[in-house]
Amino acid sequence: MESVKPEAILPSRAYFTEFDRVTFSQVAWTDADVEAIRRNVERKLKLLALLKGHVVIAASHLLESELAHEVLLPYPRLFSEKVIVPALRSDFSGFESFLDAKVAEGKEAEKYSGSTSREMAQMLDSETALSVRWQVDQTSEWFKKRLLSDLTEKGSLFNSWLRRANVDVPLDLISRISDSPRLSRQDVYLLAKNTGNKNLWEAVSEYADFLYYLSGARAVCSEGVLPQENLIDFTFSDMATGRTHLSELEVFFKIFVDLVKAITHTHVPVDLLDALSIDDILDLHHLAVDDRFVEKYNAIQVRTKEGLALSDPERLVFLMTELAEFEQSLHSEYQAALDLELPRYLRNLKAAKTQKVANATGKLLVPLWGNLDGAKEILVSGLDLIGRKKLNDAVGNRVRKGMNTFDRLLDRTQTEAKPILIEFVRQVQKRYADKVVGN
Repeated sequence: MESVKPEAILPSRAYFTEFDRVTFSQVAWTDADVEAIRRNVERKLKLLALLKGHVVIAASHLLESELAHEVLLPYPRLFSEKVIVPALRSDFSGFESFLDAKVAEGKEAEKYSGSTSREMAQMLDSETALSVRWQVDQTSEWFKKRLLSDLTEKGSLFNSWLRRANVDVPLDLISRISDSPRLSRQDVYLLAKNTGNKNLWEAVSEYADFLYYLSGARAVCSEGVLPQENLIDFTFSDMATGRTHLSELEVFFKIFVDLVKAITHTHVPVDLLDALSIDDILDLHHLAVDDRFVEKYNAIQVRTKEGLALSDPERLVFLMTELAEFEQSLHSEYQAALDLELPRYLRNLKAAKTQKVANATGKLLVPLWGNLDGAKEILVSGLDLIGRKKLNDAVGNRVRKGMNTFDRLLDRTQTEAKPILIEFVRQVQKRYADKVVGN
């Protein structure tokens, strides 16, 4: 297993927190609820695997969560092919040693004592190709500082929500949080509960969860462009009644895919993520990275955010007005990028149709040569047929070298126009169609 610092992995990464056992353990779920949660988690994980270079998940979430065991244990490829990168504390050499330490602590031993947690730790130690290291002191210090700031600063998203909800924050709560030497989110839960104000307790506990996730994401430089929506859905951020959260899911399907559908007149099914298996997603992930879809798709988001003036000094959390502006700007940026790709996409489509006709004609004219895919194959196979093997090899090498050079020239001179975004959507559509017809 290769262990690296956060800056050493691909910049287009997301911090995934949906396996956090704490958030699920606070509610009594029915079997139907659990199944719905599982489907939703799988959808989000699949989508991030398509859109990001890496999906970073805390080692504690992987080991303690029954949901993580159920979803991830059958797919070690997610770890061996570096799609999922576990975040492991820098003071541990591996996942089983981390598990042993958690059990020995006693405080949370019941979360980590099961045989499946042990199986998960052993799988991670044997299959994980890449892990990212982080320091626990950095996260706890930032968590406390940011919580105090957001509780007291009138310009913060959370303080704005509290004022709109007519919820006052007692000075005693601020003092107790400030006096806590090493603040945890469980400490915040208890301190807020002791105020006797249920609305305040629920709001502060929910916000503590959010900042806990955000501190973990910061520790491994994986907070992304939309941390308040990427990490988990929080009701306090929904300032406008009935507003849909601007999440990765919404950005991809409601902005990007809708634009692709509009300009290419093609259909993207709503059950796309459910129909594609984890293995399908893994294949498409490598295609997305290798063909630079991930790079371009995320660069547009980063560039759009950089163009906005944000109230948050750390540029992490959007106010709702800023989020609306970001959504509009993102729509415009993706539209502009797709408009630039469209001409070449249409030329490629036309050329592909012409090539199919040429191939069909070639098969009629030269049946002895087998399945020929282009002019190079027709030329070289023809030379083979008349017994000129040396000339065949020389011509074949020159043709291959010339074609590779031409491809590189196209990449250098027409990067902006290359239909990277549109072509990847077509590949996803094709994989979906193959699943539906049983190929």
